[in-house]
Amino acid sequence: MKKQATHQPPQFSLLSESQIQDLHLGALELLRRTGIRFYHAGALEMLKAAGAFVSDGNLVRFPASLVEDAIASTPGRIVMCDRDGEPAVFLESTRVYFGTGSDCLNLLDPWTGEHRRFAQADVVDSYRLCDALPNIHFVMSNGLPSDVDSARSYDVQMALMLEHTTKPLVFVTDDRESCQRAIDMAAAVAGGHEALTEQQHILLYSEPSSPLKQSETAVDKLLLMADYQLPVVHSPGPLMGGTAPITMASGLVMSMAEILSGLVVHQLQRPGAPFVFGAGLHHMDMSSAQISYGSPEFQLTKAAVAELGRWYGIPTWGYAGCSDAKVMDEQAAVEATLSVMMARLTGANLIHDVGYMESGLTLSYEMILLTDELIAMSDNVMKGIDVSEESMMLDELHRTGPGGHFMDSKQTLKRFRDFWFPGLLDRKRREQWLAAGGQPLGQRLNGRVQEILKEHRARPLSQDQARGIQEVLARAG
Repeated sequence: MKKQATHQPPQFSLLSESQIQDLHLGALELLRRTGIRFYHAGALEMLKAAGAFVSDGNLVRFPASLVEDAIASTPGRIVMCDRDGEPAVFLESTRVYFGTGSDCLNLLDPWTGEHRRFAQADVVDSYRLCDALPNIHFVMSNGLPSDVDSARSYDVQMALMLEHTTKPLVFVTDDRESCQRAIDMAAAVAGGHEALTEQQHILLYSEPSSPLKQSETAVDKLLLMADYQLPVVHSPGPLMGGTAPITMASGLVMSMAEILSGLVVHQLQRPGAPFVFGAGLHHMDMSSAQISYGSPEFQLTKAAVAELGRWYGIPTWGYAGCSDAKVMDEQAAVEATLSVMMARLTGANLIHDVGYMESGLTLSYEMILLTDELIAMSDNVMKGIDVSEESMMLDELHRTGPGGHFMDSKQTLKRFRDFWFPGLLDRKRREQWLAAGGQPLGQRLNGRVQEILKEHRARPLSQDQARGIQEVLARAG
């Protein structure tokens, strides 16, 4: 007989089944009636041959059957491995994994406190920090090095990620050629392209061009990743009130249409190739003309996207550990905490942008470290409460009886470590806290970041792996 579950994780549901159906049908109608502009000749030919309606040169309108066939052929599970080929990230159901974001222009220097442009050495430091943290499950490119030729920046990012962390990677490129080089570098480390396809060590982040456009370069990369059977997320980033209509429902419908139109092309190129469903649907704060990472509306739209992707049976993409704050302050902590808990409760699979500040313009190492702690805290919230004959301890209660205590109980000694103990958050009495230096959280975060950067190095690549990466870089000039 199957043992009854004793734990019930906290649950969160935003959309009803009828709301999901309405949004889905709305996206299908938008694709049928309005369509998507495709700026890619090969995709247009493929779509027309598959039954899409092409008019006005590059306007593609989609019959529902074409979209539904693409959804049906997309795998519902992706397993990403670490650099050594060991399974590390399981994109399925409501399993959640956290990682950083890409291409921040600026850094909050952990040594000086200065707000400045990213350099190549900073990019390396950010990868080493992420490699050391147990609750950062994958690494994205983090920063754009200002001291590297912009034509080579994505190549450099990829090479450095492969060298300075063993964790699964999410990468960004600017065209098909740089995407091919990223794949080739990862293959050199994996032991060849076939091994890379098997291990799924890398995932490409790509975007449509909102509203309702698919660029030539974005489609090029989609098709290339499909050819290699490597995972890709093709995630729109529209702004409600800017590049999307002002309501959340309309923004969701448009985002879904953009995702699904990309998915159709991707699956036509190679049915069954791995694809991740995601969208960063923000609204524009009209007082500043900036996007908002900390708004409650963004928490709602990312929850909706996670539920929609799960309804389609496709792995999902999300956001957490990010803030509109300019420094590592109370606002940053509040917004990071809310975003991590919402990510946990909504169950999106691959959660990125940990460490983002200033609406994605700046990276903070302290924010990455704080989020690592928040993830550990949320892990324990999601365990729920064990309600079983053993955990209710009726015999223990009977033995002790009214007026007793449980300080010296064998069960207390056995089980007290079941409760979560923070690594950076402080629970000491004030006297103890003062005796230990009386540091506020910001100082403790900074001190720990500096310790990690001084001490941690990722396990080095072999000579053959390093040589393979350099050969790819050399071909790029």
